[in-house]
Amino acid sequence: MPPSKDWDTFRDIPVPLGTFIHYKQCFERADRDRTGFVGSGDLLEWPQRMGLSGVSVQDLTELIQQVSGSPSGKVDFWEFFAIQLYLTLNLQQTVDLVEFSKFVAQNFCDAAPT
Repeated sequence: MPPSKDWDTFRDIPVPLGTFIHYKQCFERADRDRTGFVGSGDLLEWPQRMGLSGVSVQDLTELIQQVSGSPSGKVDFWEFFAIQLYLTLNLQQTVDLVEFSKFVAQNFCDAAPT
């Protein structure tokens, strides 16, 4: 997947390791059947638990549909992580969610050095 012009900006968004681990653990708790994917049904309590007031299950479902690479409408960890950062860092006004999700989910092993 070719990089977007926004990817240089995305590289500058700091994410502490503790935050990454916290979101990974949240994803694992939501992935009750251990498939590596979660859908909005798995995340009914997620907005409230994460302190995301003003984010409804419908909002979350729409965000998942925007970034889901799966026909089932479920997201893997990296897509979940992108949505979580998008919401908690208040990136809605400055960042395109789909492009941000592509950046977060890219395979860095295959990426050309910059």
